[in-house]
This record gives sequence, C-alpha cells and structure tokens, in this order.
Amino acid sequence: MKGDKMGKDSKLKRNFMLLIILTLSGSFIYTLPYFRSYYYDAFMSAFHMTNTQMGLCGTYFGLFGAVSYLIGGVIADKFSIKKLIPFSLIVTGGLGFCLLASPSPMIIIAIHGVWGITSLMTFWPALIKAIRMLASSDEQGKAFGIFEGGRGISNAAYLAIAVAMFGYFTAKSGEKMGVRSIVIFYSAATVLLGICSIFLLKGIEEEKGSTGDSFNIRKVGTVLKMPATWLLIGIIFCTYTANISYYYIAPYATAAFGTTAVIAAIISSSSQYIRPFAAIGAGVLGDKINSSKVMLAGTLMTVLGLGVVLVTPENSSVILILIGCVLIYASMYITQSMHFALMEESEFPSEITGTAVGIICCLGYLPEAVCPFFAGRMLDNFKGTEGYKMIFVAWMAVTIIGVLLTIVWLKVTKEKRKELLKKK
Repeated sequence: MKGDKMGKDSKLKRNFMLLIILTLSGSFIYTLPYFRSYYYDAFMSAFHMTNTQMGLCGTYFGLFGAVSYLIGGVIADKFSIKKLIPFSLIVTGGLGFCLLASPSPMIIIAIHGVWGITSLMTFWPALIKAIRMLASSDEQGKAFGIFEGGRGISNAAYLAIAVAMFGYFTAKSGEKMGVRSIVIFYSAATVLLGICSIFLLKGIEEEKGSTGDSFNIRKVGTVLKMPATWLLIGIIFCTYTANISYYYIAPYATAAFGTTAVIAAIISSSSQYIRPFAAIGAGVLGDKINSSKVMLAGTLMTVLGLGVVLVTPENSSVILILIGCVLIYASMYITQSMHFALMEESEFPSEITGTAVGIICCLGYLPEAVCPFFAGRMLDNFKGTEGYKMIFVAWMAVTIIGVLLTIVWLKVTKEKRKELLKKK
C-alpha cells in the first residue's frame, strides 16, 4: 500500500471517526477563552474593561496555561484521555455561564486563568497524544493537517452562527446583549459536547502502558536532554508570537479603517474559512515533502502578511488590509498544523509524547502569556494606531528569528527526513 496512505491498511483511515471526534472537541473547548478577540471592543465595553485588563485576560490564561502544559503532559501520560477530555469540556463550558452574572473585571481575569487549567492542563497534551496515536509515523502530517483543517470547518460553522446572533441581538438590544448571547451559545455547546464525549470517546484504544503507573521522572530528563526539544520550543515560540497578531487584526481594522464591530468580527472570523484549506493542504504537502519545509514556507508567509498590514495606508480600502489578513491567517494555520508533526522528524518516542508535548508547550506557548499584556500596555499608552504598529513590528522581528531556527531544524533533521521520505 505504499503511496496510498489512506488506503485499506491505513491506521489513520481505521481511526478516522475518532479523529473527527477529537477535532470537534479541540474546536469547541477554545470558543470561550478566545472569543473576546473576535469581539474585542464589544467585550471590553460590555464588561467595562480597559485594554490592559483585556491583555491580562490573555496573560492569566497564558501563565496558568504555561504551567498547565507541563503538568498536563505528565497527566496525559498517567491518566486516560477518555476521562480528561470530557472533564475539560464540561468544566470549561460551566465557567462560561459565570460570565452571565456580569462579574467584575478581576473575576473575569480569574476565570481566564482557570480556563488556562481546564483547556490546557487537562486537555491539550492529552488531545495531541491521542491524535498521534491515531496515525502511523508516515501519516502524522496528514493527521494533524486534518485535525487543524477540521477545526477550521467547525469554527467557521459556529462563528457564522455567532456573528449572526451578535448582529441580531446587538441591533435589537445593544452590544452587551449581543455578547451575552454568544456566551450562552458557546457555554451550552461546550458542556453538551463534553457530555456527549463521555460516550463517543469509548472507542479510543490507548497504548499499553500509557496510563496508570507509566509516569517516570526519567521521561522529563530524557526530553530535556534532547537538542530537538529546545529547537522545537524556539520554532513554536516564534511562530506562536506571530499568531497572536491575529487577535488584534479586528480592533486594528476598527481603529485604522473605521469598520463597525460587526464588520470587524467578520474580518476576524473569516480566518476560519481559510483554516481548513491551509491546514489540510499543509498536512498533505508535509507528508510529501516533509513538515519542516512546509513550516519554513508558512513562516515566510507570516513575515510577508505582517509587512502588508504595516504598509497599508490608514483610511484606505478595507480590501487592502484583507490581503494581509489572508496571508496571516493562512500562514498561521500552516505553521500551527505543523508544530507537532515536526516531532516525527526527530527522535521522540511515542511513550514520552505527553511529557514532551507538555514541556514544549510550556515554553513554546509562553507568547500566550507575554504578548497580550505587552499589547494591552502598548494600546493604552499609545493612542490611535501607533500602538498596533509597534505590536506588529515587534512580532515580525520575532518571526524572522523563527525563520532562522526552522532553517537550522532542516539541517539537523536532514537524515531523519530522508528516512521518512523513503517510507512514502
């Protein structure tokens, strides 16, 4: 069956329905922690928050998430994903309903911190481990590409519903009611999926020794001693820093081009329509030519997209900013879908995947904690569009470093990549 990776004997094909279940879970659990980015100005107004407080929501989510990733990796190797995933979905959705009480900004910030635990510690490393288990070594790019692409399709569907709800209730009762309607929708959907996943995830066959007494402190030492670990951390750190710019496209469009809150939300949510094409295409191409080459192309595209956003004159046609957005959105999901597909190009044993993912995410995703606070301070201290431009310039510089690190990865994994290509 060489050459037909989705053929009769394909491990990925046998587990395809399980992959779909995991994809839906990986899509819905992040609606609540991140929807503030789609409706930035409306969310800030509805809960009477400053830009700095909005940034702190992301910072607390990221800080708790950084620690959670590390602990979560151990948890993913020690406990069953059949328990971790439903628990995470139900608790995350339940916390969403707390926003309906219109709590103070500090309570909202605290909720985002707890979300960093429920959606990252108990969920993400377990999810990545599960996906890696569903595909053979030469199907990893395709598996993660389908995962990211599928999340894009799912996100596009529920975002279309959310935008329609926001527009309807905003026109009828104001932006605050529009935001509340989205909170109800996302919270209810996440809890419902968590309940359903209790039954749907029973079909997953976990590797022998992946639960119970499998954890050994030596796993942590093994991961930390691997040069590939630190190189992958650097690549993910740089590309994820650039991906954070996505959260500020909508408010920048409002500030620079005078778009309405609804139009800004449409610009931001349009990323999810690009996501399936970018992610799945990257996955398929990654299995053909190696994931790291696709990562390099995606990172270069990010630099170009940020450049277009920066040079687009203010108050010009919104079409111009959309070109930059398309490049940023496409590159974001190209690089994101390749993050953990890169692990197959190095020597990461499957039995330490959860621990490795936890350590890599703990440091690689630190921009989640640092960048929102930095951005919030820039926006509060520099009025108009000056703060946004400073943000984009800083993150472009970090992305260029990511390009260089990816080139190094290509050199050090050359022999392993040759072995993988021989299997195709």
